[in-house]
Amino acid sequence: MLNFLISTIVFSLVAYGLNRIFDSQELGSTRSRSLVVMVVATIISLGAGWAIDKLGDEAELHKNDPSLSEIVKSGDPVKIAKLLIGFN
Repeated sequence: MLNFLISTIVFSLVAYGLNRIFDSQELGSTRSRSLVVMVVATIISLGAGWAIDKLGDEAELHKNDPSLSEIVKSGDPVKIAKLLIGFN
């Protein structure tokens, strides 16, 4: 959840900053400018979210999850149903 909040904040700040830079260079507000701002802000915000995951060790939480073969071998119908639905 923290990486979502940080990514959203970073996206907003980067988009605002890039728009200010482009305004100071007197570039017109076109679709290509908007696309560049969106793509660059998205890439930077994804990087910020990834960095928060790595710093917070949230990316390694799924390391202890059971594998597909372990769940099927256990024969537990509740675990198999959760796996099929997508809940872990």
